Amino acid sequence: MQVSDLTNYGFDVASAMELCIDDEEIYKEVLEAFLEEGREKIPLFNELIANNDTDRYIIEVHGLKNAAKQVGATKLSDEAKDSELSGKEGKLDYIKEKNPMLVNLYQETLDVIAQLF
Repeated sequence: MQVSDLTNYGFDVASAMELCIDDEEIYKEVLEAFLEEGREKIPLFNELIANNDTDRYIIEVHGLKNAAKQVGATKLSDEAKDSELSGKEGKLDYIKEKNPMLVNLYQETLDVIAQLF
């Protein structure tokens, strides 16, 4: 699989490449870092929800929002933003209900990226 193939999975490769000064090697490094971090973050998200640590959860989804945007995973970024804003608005039941969908989308995104490496 090539970096350009990510567009077939909904990635905004053009925007991500722009953030990486149009250097494919830099983009691959960013993708690899996102992949490695994601493997740690998914269990953390579930743990934070299970422990009702919504303040930390909001911080973590904020980071996911930015990281996902950087790699071109627009849908994941948008969903993380929705969870972040909902949490800030005090809609804690909503973010708890939504977490499984967000985590699933995160895992699907990681699975696609993993095909590059």
